[in-house]
Amino acid sequence: MPLVRARNPGFSGPAEPDDGAAVSAEWHEAALREFVTNVQVDVRRRLLPGLPLRKSVHPPELHDLVDAAVATARSCPDEYIRHRVEHQVGD
Repeated sequence: MPLVRARNPGFSGPAEPDDGAAVSAEWHEAALREFVTNVQVDVRRRLLPGLPLRKSVHPPELHDLVDAAVATARSCPDEYIRHRVEHQVGD
């Protein structure tokens, strides 16, 4: 089942169903945005393990979003999220 792109000016349209790399990139961008904007700890706990948090994995236009996700995780009151982000950034 293809992902539906979020309504965001950065998205240019749906990825082709058989383009795994594009679907993966789309998912990572949407998950980063959700992680940064959603204040629910349970949502952040579920998203964080699947988020690549190295800028080199993302196009330059998402580097600020990666920085925001790392900062959000590091300042989170939840101990698991603070610990997990350091593990992922250090990988």
